[in-house]
This record gives sequence, structure tokens and C-alpha cells, in this order.
Amino acid sequence: MSEIDLNKISFVAMIVALFAKRHRYSEPVAYQYISKYGGDKLLVDHYGYLHTQDFDQVVKDLGDYCRRQGGRL
Repeated sequence: MSEIDLNKISFVAMIVALFAKRHRYSEPVAYQYISKYGGDKLLVDHYGYLHTQDFDQVVKDLGDYCRRQGGRL
């Protein structure tokens, strides 16, 4: 596995953990929610930009994205 792939995995795991903490979910439940509404694909596809942003803002934006896709937090 390439270094960039490992970095993406670490980034997604960190964002899921922060998302879970913010919304008081367990990490598995948070990942299921994010995945259901395409947030995991968003994080991977836009990793090049997102990993340079403030993580709290990424978590907020991820929640907004999931809500626009039909999610309810």
C-alpha cells in the first residue's frame, strides 16, 4: 500500500473519531452514518484539499454534506 493511501486511511479515521465525539456517537456508528450518506467517499476523493484544512471545520462541513444527502443528526 502506498504512503498516500495510508495517509488517507489515517485522515478518514481521525475525522470519523472527531465526528463521533462531536455528535456523541460511537466511532462505528459514526462511520456507518458517514458512509451511508457518501461522506467517506467525499473525504477520500477530496483528501488533497481537506487534509490541509482545520479538522473542526472538516467535521462541520462533513455533517452539512451528510444532511444535504438526506442524513439527520
